[in-house]
Amino acid sequence: MRILQLAPRLPYPLTDGGAIGIYKPTEAIAASGHEITFVTYPDSDLNITKEATEKISRFCRIELVSKPLPSRNSTLLRTMFSGAYPIERRMMPEMFVLIKDIIASQTYDIVHIDGAHMGKYGLWIKEKFGLPVILREHNFEAQIYKRFSENTKNPLAKLLTSIHARRVLQEETKFLNGMDSVITISSEDEHLIHEVAPKAHMYVIPAGVDTNYYTPQANAELKNSILWIGGATWEPNLDAIEFFAKDILPIVVKSIPEAIFDVVGENTDHLQHLVNSGVNSIRLHGRVPDIRPFLARSAVLICPLRVGGGMRLKLLDFFASGKAVVSTHIGAEGNLASDGRHILLRDDKESFAQAVILLLQNDVLRQELGINARKLAEEEYSWDSIGKSFINVYEHVIRNFTSEKRLVQP
Repeated sequence: MRILQLAPRLPYPLTDGGAIGIYKPTEAIAASGHEITFVTYPDSDLNITKEATEKISRFCRIELVSKPLPSRNSTLLRTMFSGAYPIERRMMPEMFVLIKDIIASQTYDIVHIDGAHMGKYGLWIKEKFGLPVILREHNFEAQIYKRFSENTKNPLAKLLTSIHARRVLQEETKFLNGMDSVITISSEDEHLIHEVAPKAHMYVIPAGVDTNYYTPQANAELKNSILWIGGATWEPNLDAIEFFAKDILPIVVKSIPEAIFDVVGENTDHLQHLVNSGVNSIRLHGRVPDIRPFLARSAVLICPLRVGGGMRLKLLDFFASGKAVVSTHIGAEGNLASDGRHILLRDDKESFAQAVILLLQNDVLRQELGINARKLAEEEYSWDSIGKSFINVYEHVIRNFTSEKRLVQP
């Protein structure tokens, strides 16, 4: 099978769920013997682009548009009166030219679009070249913008995100209705999408985790250590970190003065104000080459997201590492973990803080949650089985597309 795949970003390094959710299924599909042409944008950092290109080209052909994405601020200005920001930011004349040249040079059986951000390209390919197109919805984007507008306290951010939530919903609905198939990452997103696009042909394929790469590390845990992993460039992550640091951590420290909150992820310099405010229990580490040592040392992992959609892949990394996790219900959407067995789910600041305190003080419960979480990761979330699920969907869509094409021929 020859697959043309369009992604909204270079999925490397594998330090966040967005990158992992694109890279790993692509790698698994290619390992099954299928040819993939992977098309995306270069990173603004030339070193990252070089390393990512080398990694991805090991298992598929990679094609990059001639320049990186425009800046966020310039796109916000351009979309002040019309257009959905996350979609319009990726609309480049150079990308249309590149796609046209690629399709002219080789035949493809199916087109895989990663995320609604790239949806316009999918509809254009379908109309111009008559190829079957599937959309992988890593998140229901309109829902993320809606949730952020409801949670943010900044009046300007609330206004902008509410405007773009409406615009994204309008555009995203077109993509959902126009694709040959839509693959969601969770049953929750499938339900939400069905409400706005009831005729969409949908499948659910969850994210996964490499259970050989992430493994429990005995006797490495540091007492009273709390860990967050995730880049601070994504607004829902930034909101979650600040929610924990400002509203939850002070309650924890009051009961356990020795508690330390480690923050790992890209652009944590945005969070320096938290340290400067006198909260000396926070340590910022930025992007790291390997998160496993931090996972091993942590006693409790947190995911206090109040905005989100799809599925948080970081939770699967935590589970595979045999760690105890406290999350909001939104943070844990999309996976099979159950409250009290694999994870503790709490939404308000007081109950979240008390759950963290409980796990820091109760070694037996902490270890029990970690063991159960590891077992869940092994049984439900291997990348090999997820890659096979994608291939099954591709084959089904191609068969239906071919049958329908025969029916309309004179």
